[in-house]
Parts: sequence; structure tokens; C-alpha cells
Amino acid sequence: MVHILTSSSCDLTPDQIEPLGVTMIPDMIAFGPGEQYRNNIEIDAPTLYKRLEGCAELPKTAHPNLEQYMQALRAAAAVPGCTEVLCLCLTGKMSGSYNTAQSACRLLEEEGFSTPVTVYDTQQVSYGQAVMVIEAARLAKAGLSAAAIVERLEVLRPHVGVYFAMESLANARKGGRAGAIRVLAADLLRVKPILVFKDGLVSDIGIVRGFDHAVDRVIELYRQRAVFGGDVFLFHADRAELAGQVADRVRAIDPDARISIGWVGAVIGIYTGPGCLGLAFRQK
Repeated sequence: MVHILTSSSCDLTPDQIEPLGVTMIPDMIAFGPGEQYRNNIEIDAPTLYKRLEGCAELPKTAHPNLEQYMQALRAAAAVPGCTEVLCLCLTGKMSGSYNTAQSACRLLEEEGFSTPVTVYDTQQVSYGQAVMVIEAARLAKAGLSAAAIVERLEVLRPHVGVYFAMESLANARKGGRAGAIRVLAADLLRVKPILVFKDGLVSDIGIVRGFDHAVDRVIELYRQRAVFGGDVFLFHADRAELAGQVADRVRAIDPDARISIGWVGAVIGIYTGPGCLGLAFRQK
């Protein structure tokens, strides 16, 4: 049976990961040289956003290092019944995680590691990555090989819709993550870009005036593009009340939608800051 390995950049919580039978490696968050935390283990999203309020300089994130990947691959191979490992990485256009995982595989092979490992670039992060992790876990439980799962993921990948809006681009600019967003002066102009995560990067697909209208547009994109009746991740950065309201609006459009509300995790949340809301779903 294929065992699925991924990192905490998918923003699934330990409680969500456990029933999937997936191994998750934590990313690291550093507020300074002597203050480092393992994501989703030693720091959670609510704590992160409280800390960000008082930060003059953004904390740094780091993907799992070479040794962590090697240890995780050994542990995954030791899971009873494991015959192959499929490692799902966040987008290689934003992180070195994919290259590090490949390097770990090569070093293990040199040591005589015999379990076949496939490393796959999801070209996603956060809940877009989560959509692909959940699908891979489902297919693994159905008995598909790693090669067959990758074939299915290749079909799914262009149909993962991730749309969101942010109250401010201040953290994105500060952290150097706003390069693909054309409206860098959005805060000064009092307009909000509608953002999409596609082909491994964030870009904007339109602008509206005001955050409320941006949220309206994200919901309208769901109405237009979603395959109804599927799993929907409704994600937010410290906007739980608003997320609940949006969930009701999505259910009014698609009563059969299986909605999970979750926090934007540290890997992306550092750059969104508080006040992000979006949807991740399978689209037409």
C-alpha cells in the first residue's frame, strides 16, 4: 500500500491528518534566532496571529530540512503494509521543499533504502495542497499504486480552485510575496484584488472596491466554477465570525457542499496577516 507523506504547509490539523493515515512533517517558524517553533505542534494559527500584531519584522518560515525528510521517509516506509511512499510537496515555485525531498531520496538510495519513493509537486500550498493530499490518501486506501495516484493528481491539479481576498497587502509586500499581484497600491487606492493560486503562484484576477465586495466576488466565483456537492475548504486568517457567515452563503448556493472551516496556517498566514478569507474546492 502507498503511504502518503506531506508537510504542514497543507494547513490540515493533526486531528484532520490522523484519520487519513498521512504522515505530516512540520515546517518551522522563527521569530528570531532563539525562538523557533514547529508548525501545528508548538505554535498554532490563532497564536501566530496574536504574535504578528506586535511584530515590526515578519517571522521567517523554513520547509523541513534534508535530515527531517530522510527521517520522515524512513518512518513512512516502516508503517505496516507500506510498499511505496508518495511525498506531496508544496509548490516548488515558492519553496525548496520539492528539491530537498528529492535530495533526501537520493541519499537514502545511496544508503540502500529499498522502498520506492515518488516525490510530487502539487503546485499548491495551504488548502489547495490539502485538496490534493486528501485525494491522494483516498486513492491510496483504495489500493492504487503511486504511479496511478500521480496520474489522477495530474488530472485533478488544474481543477483545484483556490480563490481568496485579503484586507491588506502590507505583509505580502513586507515579506516579498506580492510580486505577481499587479495592484500593489491596493491599500492606498482602497481597492482589493481578487486572488487566485494557480500554476504554483499567487496572482490577481480582478479588483473591487472594499473587502466586503471582495468576499462577495470569491463567493460568486464558487457559484460559477465549483463542482457542486464536493468538499470545500473555507479558510480564514483570524476572521472566524465572517467565515461562519460565508459558510451559510455557500450552503445557500450548494446545499450538498461538505464545508470545512479552517485557519490559514503559518506558512501563508505570515504573508496574508489577519484578515484573509477564501475558498478551496474542485472546479469545473
